[in-house]
Amino acid sequence: MARETSNPRVIVLRCRACRAELPAAPNDVAFRCPQCGRGWEIEAGGFIERPSHWVASPAGGSQPFLYLPYWSFSVSAAVNPGRMAEADELGARDKAARFERAWIAAYSIYRPTYVGEWGLAYTRINPKWEVRSGHGPQAPGATISGVDAQNIAGHYILGEIDRKADIGSLDLDLEVGDPELWAIPCYDLGDKIRCPWTRAELAATVLDDLSEIRSAAPRRQA
Repeated sequence: MARETSNPRVIVLRCRACRAELPAAPNDVAFRCPQCGRGWEIEAGGFIERPSHWVASPAGGSQPFLYLPYWSFSVSAAVNPGRMAEADELGARDKAARFERAWIAAYSIYRPTYVGEWGLAYTRINPKWEVRSGHGPQAPGATISGVDAQNIAGHYILGEIDRKADIGSLDLDLEVGDPELWAIPCYDLGDKIRCPWTRAELAATVLDDLSEIRSAAPRRQA
């Protein structure tokens, strides 16, 4: 069971669809059902269902892997005429139109601005992976709420557009969709984890509660 900080009511951590027990660490606020694959988030003292998807494990690998939780959002960004020169304006429009989805790591990272955040990398490159829904891998719960991740996603997109043109000179329309809970695999190398798509690595010590993540999502062989 879990107790929400803003409401003393005790919440039974069971899937509202199939009644399976939802594995959870103490700080988790959202969960993927290990039996039916539905996503649930604690909100206003109860559960709200979130769309839930998972990514097929990389083919042809020989290293053990585990799944990590991410929030994902549809994104629509449009640049309207502003104070820029025409060439800069067209470049900013192209940059804005390129984004269709944003990703936010839903697990806690120690000093993410220093070690990196893979959700930002996925937002930039938009990996072409095999997406599935429903029953699938066990995955740990999310320690970051969907609402907080939604706000971060907006900042990510604005920051990426600002890399192309001065965002202060843009008349920008940005829409970020509702949260979706995803499970995405990474290689588990013991003292570090590695992204199969970017080859980026994180030391095991920068992931909070990695032992609980491994317990919730047992390592598998790719």
